[in-house]
Amino acid sequence: MGASIGSEAAWELPAVPSSVGPLRSRATAFARAAGASEEMTRAVVLAVSEIVSNVVIHAYVGREPGTVGVRCGGDGERMIVEVIDEGVGVAARRDSPGVGHGLALVGALADTLEVAPRPDGPGTVVTMSFADAARPPDVSGLEPLCALAVESVADASCVDVVSGGVLRRVSAEVAGDAELTAWLRKALPPAKPGTATWAALREGGAQLVVHDPSVARSPGGTGERLGLAWWVAVRLEGLDGEPMAQWGLGGRSGGRPVPSAEVLRTLTAAGRTDLTQEAERAALRTRLGARA
Repeated sequence: MGASIGSEAAWELPAVPSSVGPLRSRATAFARAAGASEEMTRAVVLAVSEIVSNVVIHAYVGREPGTVGVRCGGDGERMIVEVIDEGVGVAARRDSPGVGHGLALVGALADTLEVAPRPDGPGTVVTMSFADAARPPDVSGLEPLCALAVESVADASCVDVVSGGVLRRVSAEVAGDAELTAWLRKALPPAKPGTATWAALREGGAQLVVHDPSVARSPGGTGERLGLAWWVAVRLEGLDGEPMAQWGLGGRSGGRPVPSAEVLRTLTAAGRTDLTQEAERAALRTRLGARA
């Protein structure tokens, strides 16, 4: 069933596989009727399909399926879409690793992405906003950090800029492997909710994660594809102290060793400096070289 009033519309169906298509179709029709561009419409359709599918698969694990709702609002310039469930939600978690990849995909499609508890009862609300492509943030000076990492302490590295509440990848490098470098540059950055990467952005510093071989990796994810043994996420702060980007550094199995506590302290301190400046990057290169 559903309702539509002016520039808003909402529908609710059982959280079963056969509901994904109808909800996707209704979101598509709303976007086109609102005057959204084809690019924005495609993004809305893919995001709704992904989140509704994740609700069907993950939100009601171990119990009878509840409902999944989709609410759309906006006009041809900007759209807000909510997907609502009454279960455990779609935040990334260890017992359901596929959720993290789905949220990463949506994070790459949407301008903003937020996962929050329902205010009126059990369940989760995923809120996404969409707009036509805007000018990307200026990140000149951050791209060289990948080469700096690989030459000093890591086997792989990437830089993701914080833009509109989600991460946008701007640079990546895997030592001695052009094919994996190209793959990592195109890979989706981690989504905001429930991931260690975004925990680093919230808490600051350099956050180290060492892979536990007894824990299954997300299929097709960065850890599995690169064979990572460890990963460090470093929050890069702007002049206002807020996160402007994240710098990731990793070691592959049989490659660079896990960074020492001293290296982690060095990376933490560097994240609070202006690494867009060559002088700051040169100083960091020297400090890392002395500690490697």
